[in-house]
Amino acid sequence: MSKVVVCRPVDGITINSEMEFLLDDEDCVRIFDNVEDAKKILSDAGCTDEEMEHMKFLESCGVCARCKSPLFPSLLPGYKYQCFTCDEDFYSFEAMKSEEVKPDEL
Repeated sequence: MSKVVVCRPVDGITINSEMEFLLDDEDCVRIFDNVEDAKKILSDAGCTDEEMEHMKFLESCGVCARCKSPLFPSLLPGYKYQCFTCDEDFYSFEAMKSEEVKPDEL
């Protein structure tokens, strides 16, 4: 199964086009084992189904060769992938020509 990160419109306001990610206790992007695990933890924390409808559950799409952490689809214009562990964004051509990024899907 793919690792998952959760994001929502900034401050939970659905007209905001920018997204914010769910963070862990160390203010790093929280990476869940799968979508079901993420939804259960959110539900246990008091998040409603309606609130979850406005969230995006982004599944990992590869492994970062720099740090071996999961890669996720980038929300930044022009970038294809992002690694939250080493805080890098990658263009699609970097993934195809670089040994540093090895996505599962190109």
